[in-house]
Amino acid sequence: MTEHEAASPGRPGRFAPRAAPPAVAATGAAPAAKGLAFVLGAVALYSALHALARLFASPVLGEDDVIDTVLAQDLLAGYAAFPRQPPLYDWLLWLTQQVTGPGIVGFLLIKYMALIATAGFLFLTARRILRDPLFALLTVESLALIYSISWRYHEGFTHEVGAMVAVMASLFFIVRFIEDGRTSDAALLGLTAGLGLLTEPAYGVFLLSTLAAALLQPAVRRALFRPALLLVPPIALAVASPYLIWFLEQPNASRIVANALKPELGTRDAILDAVRGPVAYLSPLMFILPLVFPRWLLTAGRDLVRAPNRSEAPDLEQLVLHGALIAFVLSVIAAAAFNVRGLAVHVLMPLYVTSVIWLFGVARRAAGEDRHIARFTRLAVAIAVFAFGARLANMYVLDPVCNLCRWGIPYTGLADELRSRGFDGTGTIIAGHHEVGGNLRAIFPEARVVARRYPIHTPSGTDLARGDVAVVWTPELTEKELARHLAPDLERLGKSAADAETVTVPWRLWWRPTGWRSSAWKVVVVNR
Repeated sequence: MTEHEAASPGRPGRFAPRAAPPAVAATGAAPAAKGLAFVLGAVALYSALHALARLFASPVLGEDDVIDTVLAQDLLAGYAAFPRQPPLYDWLLWLTQQVTGPGIVGFLLIKYMALIATAGFLFLTARRILRDPLFALLTVESLALIYSISWRYHEGFTHEVGAMVAVMASLFFIVRFIEDGRTSDAALLGLTAGLGLLTEPAYGVFLLSTLAAALLQPAVRRALFRPALLLVPPIALAVASPYLIWFLEQPNASRIVANALKPELGTRDAILDAVRGPVAYLSPLMFILPLVFPRWLLTAGRDLVRAPNRSEAPDLEQLVLHGALIAFVLSVIAAAAFNVRGLAVHVLMPLYVTSVIWLFGVARRAAGEDRHIARFTRLAVAIAVFAFGARLANMYVLDPVCNLCRWGIPYTGLADELRSRGFDGTGTIIAGHHEVGGNLRAIFPEARVVARRYPIHTPSGTDLARGDVAVVWTPELTEKELARHLAPDLERLGKSAADAETVTVPWRLWWRPTGWRSSAWKVVVVNR
């Protein structure tokens, strides 16, 4: 019997589930329901701390939030500004903003509810695969050791938060269908797949990779590819159909698809992006595990070279590993054949987020003593606390801690300047910069915000002939950009860029003198 077989879920062996160290014994030995309740409660507390800290730090929206709040003025089947981006996040944002308004609260609700749901599905899936409640708990705790989640998730994720939930929920229903064979799980997988297709294009790569990985093991193949699985495609397509139909009806749909599938020799940078993708996403977790758990590298190496499982029992750890490896190969092929490049690390998240289950399957089989588990737990908690403290400094101290320091930009002062020029907040705002447009929408919820640059979006009901109109842009806008994006609107209003006033607003922070920094905008207000 090999070491891997002795350690496989459900088989007794030297690395079978062990008693938890005292610090986590209560949760490690708890039944599934109690363990899930603990996970949801812990992640809810973690989420509440981060959400409240962000809420009280600043009302300023940042990064992708400002783009999506402009798009969410309308509930559309798809958004012409980003036709290849599925719209589920924007739909959820539109729905949430009917209750919360267009400020920061709606974004925080969606983001942290998604994080709680992701943690729940991750725990349930890891518990089934690893057959060890303690290591299932550690997979959730390990999210604190992934930079893209422990830091970047709080700073800028939008569509990716839905993709995280869809990926983990899909894997959960796949595993449960393999083990239990219930038709209801196939139907739920179809529902989840449809929602996943509405989050991020990479979700489809994850699903394809996982199904391809299932073909490699006879036991998994027999358990998964049964008649009930035929429910998945029609349900998924029905759920995703509003966007799919809209996309196919676009005049340039065929060109978008043709360009995406057009062979183009990949550059070195494109291939390097794909190759370093899993390392970049799973860092620093994948470097910490070998330092904490003995024989981790040796055990992981054996897994990587081991042939597909041929036994009668499915090896679900290997299914997760092979799914990630196939996704990796597909990403390298896309980089080499289609020159797919410039992808942010978090865009690759759907391809590798499930890998933490395999990582801790390796740790479970490689761990020699319970002290290693306790050491990892303490380290993860310490890093989570440190990251939270660093975020507080980033948001409350501002420079020199932060870089862009967007949380300190005085958009409320800009709004006051617009009001002083007669803008009543119910007309139209034409923004030459997405951060300006998004943040002014949060302050003037009754106004229609027209975005002329990234994204290019004119909300329904916009009428420049009625009501006050404010045209706002940053001084950094070049003459060429100004002529292309804003000059036609200014002309329609009987104005030109020469009529703009420069508005300078000082920054305010309790521990610094007012005006230690300032922000400037160009403003034209037309009163009617």
